[in-house]
Amino acid sequence: MAELSDDDLLNELKSRFNHTKQTLYDLKIVSRRLEEVNRKLQISEQVKSNFVSHMKNEINNPLSCILGLAQQLRSHEVDRATVVDIAQSIFSEAFGLDFQLRNIFAAAELEDGATMLQSGTVDGHSLIIHAVNDFSHLILAKELNVYFLGKRLNVGGQPLNNEEEKLYFKSDSEKLELVVQNLLSNAIEFNNPGGRIDLDIGVVDDRLILSVTDTGVGLNPEQIERIFDRFTQLETGVRKSHKGHGLGLSITKAVIDMMDGSVHVSAQPGEGCTVTLSIPFIETDAEADTFSVDGNEFFFSDDQTELF
Repeated sequence: MAELSDDDLLNELKSRFNHTKQTLYDLKIVSRRLEEVNRKLQISEQVKSNFVSHMKNEINNPLSCILGLAQQLRSHEVDRATVVDIAQSIFSEAFGLDFQLRNIFAAAELEDGATMLQSGTVDGHSLIIHAVNDFSHLILAKELNVYFLGKRLNVGGQPLNNEEEKLYFKSDSEKLELVVQNLLSNAIEFNNPGGRIDLDIGVVDDRLILSVTDTGVGLNPEQIERIFDRFTQLETGVRKSHKGHGLGLSITKAVIDMMDGSVHVSAQPGEGCTVTLSIPFIETDAEADTFSVDGNEFFFSDDQTELF
């Protein structure tokens, strides 16, 4: 075996030193990445823990309220006016609880990867009118002005309808309904009393464009970055005093992505927010068989109807 010259030996030592140096550098990079992953996992677990704790209250509170109100109805000394007030309160609490549970179930299905689109015929105008009817009690409570395609809606009168105009297309009616309800719910929750909500839907370049605009508290750029994160609530500033579970917009984004669509948020602090959805428009002439707009009527007698 030939002996190595001094130069060859120095070159070999230098090569091994550089290799060891590179290995140590790579190990440091990997270590830093592992630390970052661990940090994110800890944050994720804390966020989920906070979410579960928050949802416990969000579910227990309306249930306790409903039980308390039902207990009042069991009394033989409750007059008719009180019965109507209690029924309205029970409806409001039950509606909110049902809406939250549907979001939780939808989020669980999306997380599990079990969600599939079920295509059917949808009337876009009925889709929006139906959502406004469903949330009319919350709209009235805040004295909000709601406009659909530039026309002010008479929320609180007879159930709204859209017999004159139709916009039929193919989509998953159930999932799209939940998306619109979440957008409208946010526009109500984060709006100012007496504020305005604009709802628009139309077709542009073979895309269905649906937008919801409010005149509420708005968002800053950092909040817009986080707004679609699942389990995340925007807890800074005014939003600490608002309800919400941090699922609505993440569900919206996931569902619209499944439909090969996009979601765009435009907002400024104190100047309101606009959320715009864009999905492929698949036209159909068939009549929609969903979204009855009169499902929010409660009848207390043959001659009196209470609308919530």
